[in-house]
Amino acid sequence: MPDFDAIVVGGGPAGVISALKCSQLGLNVLLIEQEDMGRHKPCGGILTSVCADILQGTLKMQIPQTVTCSPRTLGLYYVPPSGRRDSGRVKNYELLNVNRNLFDNWLLSHAIQSGVQVWTHAKFLDVRKSKPIQVLIMKNNRVTKMTTKYLIGADGVHSRVQRQLRNETKLKTVTILQEYCHAEGDFEDCFYMFFRESVSPTYSYLIPKDGLYVIGVGLPKNHPTAISEALNHFKNWLSEDFAFKLLSSKRKETWAIPYGFTFTGIGNIILAGDAAGFCNALSGEGIRLAIESGIAVGEAIQDAISTNKSLALTYTHHVDDLTNFIHRTYRFAISLTDKRREEFVKSELARIPLR
Repeated sequence: MPDFDAIVVGGGPAGVISALKCSQLGLNVLLIEQEDMGRHKPCGGILTSVCADILQGTLKMQIPQTVTCSPRTLGLYYVPPSGRRDSGRVKNYELLNVNRNLFDNWLLSHAIQSGVQVWTHAKFLDVRKSKPIQVLIMKNNRVTKMTTKYLIGADGVHSRVQRQLRNETKLKTVTILQEYCHAEGDFEDCFYMFFRESVSPTYSYLIPKDGLYVIGVGLPKNHPTAISEALNHFKNWLSEDFAFKLLSSKRKETWAIPYGFTFTGIGNIILAGDAAGFCNALSGEGIRLAIESGIAVGEAIQDAISTNKSLALTYTHHVDDLTNFIHRTYRFAISLTDKRREEFVKSELARIPLR
């Protein structure tokens, strides 16, 4: 008998929801996380209303005010290459502004309450695709060998679990540089998305958060422009169009997100969230996709148990819509010229969302 029915690598939303759903199936689950319970995850911390609905409707989890920032809700504001004169707020669109550290901790508390065993300061080292699966974990400076029927890699864009399966490190990513700053500017309570090729071929953004402005820019891996230079170009744009004035910089942080690749697993080893490539190439949205893939993990394991099929086979079916969405948005994002960005923003501002 294996030590666990499922071992989940990674304590972010994808890993926690995967572990939670497995525990709700009555499985014996271990979740391992490299950092502490209160880990810091660089992130813009923006949730769509769809994400909140999934948490409440599917998982019966109501996001508490204690994990949100001020302002708690934000509108969505698009700025095209031509600048402010053609920009505007998307009608009837609301986003939730969260503190990512507190949000992740809140999710993890639900997993622990459901019976998930959690090891912090535990590092996944290696996997051997035997039956049961053998997993090597470093904890307290000691290597421990555990066995499991299912292994779920939810350990981020540079997933070690994924690398063990693919032997491939050259994945498409976007590097994000984000700065928290005290500043002045002519901004509403909105999540601002800026599109201009001379600043970034992907996107730039601004978020009001707890008395600060969070500004960020993304560049594809190996882009010739330095990411710090791109951020300076973005600040100049903000100054010209929105009277942005930097008073002081609090901190900067850099990380990477997936950009157009997907890989969901092999045999009884699967991937969720950023590890699987589930991130919107147009907007950088990842939290909702991480949660949806975590739910799919639970559904796929339930199917695999009842049909005796490999987990990767059932999981591929459950994330088919997510996979197609990732590839569609990627193809659209890389096809954009500034002219098409203008057209995109114009169409978004003209439509009336359901919410």
